[in-house]
Amino acid sequence: MDVKSLLVVVVFAACAPAACAPAARAPSVPSVALTGDSGPIDARALVEGAPYTVITFFSAHCPTQAAHDARLVALYERYAARGVRFVAVDSERDASLARDDAERTRRGYPFSIVIDADASLARALGAENATYSVVADARGRVLYAGGIDSDRTHLTATATPYLADALDDLLAGRAPRVAEGKSLGCALQTKR
Repeated sequence: MDVKSLLVVVVFAACAPAACAPAARAPSVPSVALTGDSGPIDARALVEGAPYTVITFFSAHCPTQAAHDARLVALYERYAARGVRFVAVDSERDASLARDDAERTRRGYPFSIVIDADASLARALGAENATYSVVADARGRVLYAGGIDSDRTHLTATATPYLADALDDLLAGRAPRVAEGKSLGCALQTKR
C-alpha cells in the first residue's frame, strides 16, 4: 500500500461516523436555567405562548453577527406581527447583563438577549456558532436549526434565506423546506 492510500485509510478510520458526526441536537428546547433582565428564566418559558420562537445564539465580538444585525431586525419586523417571538442567547464565557443590554441597544435589537452562563442551552441545541438559530413551536419542538442565511460577512441579495424560508413555511402550515441550514458564524467562546 502506498503512502497516499494509507493516509486515506487512516483519515477514514479516524472519521468514523460517531467521531465526525455533528453535535447531537435535542429535538426540543430543554428546561435549563438562563438569566434575563428580570432574573432567572427557564429556557422552556422562552417558547410558551407564541406559535413559533426564534432563538439565535449571539456573540458580541463576531463579525458575522454584526453583519447580520440588520437582517435579524428585519426578520423581527416581518414576523413579530404574525406572533413569532425572537430572543438572542449569549452562551459565551464573558457574557454579562450590562454588556448584553448595551449591545442590544447599540445594535437596535427589538428583542432581549438572555444569558446561558454554562452554555447548557447551546450544547443541548447543537449551537456551536454565533448566529446559529432554531425555530421552536409553543411545545418547544425544534422545527428548524441552522444559519440565518447562506451569507457570512459579505451580505448578498442572492443569499439563501434559511430562517425566513422556514418561518414562511411554518406559518403557511408546511414543514420547513430546509430543516437544517448551514451556520457560518464565529465559534462560540463558551466555558469549558
